[in-house]
Amino acid sequence: MMLNQAVIEAENILGIPRDRLPREGLRQFLLSKIDENGQIIERLKEKYDVIGYLQLEDKIRLGEVPGHPAWEDVILWEQLSIHTAKLRDLVKLIEDGDDAEYLKGSVR
Repeated sequence: MMLNQAVIEAENILGIPRDRLPREGLRQFLLSKIDENGQIIERLKEKYDVIGYLQLEDKIRLGEVPGHPAWEDVILWEQLSIHTAKLRDLVKLIEDGDDAEYLKGSVR
């Protein structure tokens, strides 16, 4: 099935205007990635019994947690946090309907 035909079918089935489908699809995809990152972070919180990666860094420095693999998890956690913030910014951009500035390259 060609993409255009699928969009027409989705428009008919869902009752969502054709021009909104790509925006809503991207929004849902970004939200699923935010949720995925959140699940990984929650597992790290439980694994080390901490509320954030800075607290985990402190536990490593104090010798309460072995450095390996905890340092790798700190790096992962920090990267996931940054990535999630960027994804949230994109979702907000989509929800606000202000994608013109993003397309111009002013939002990164």
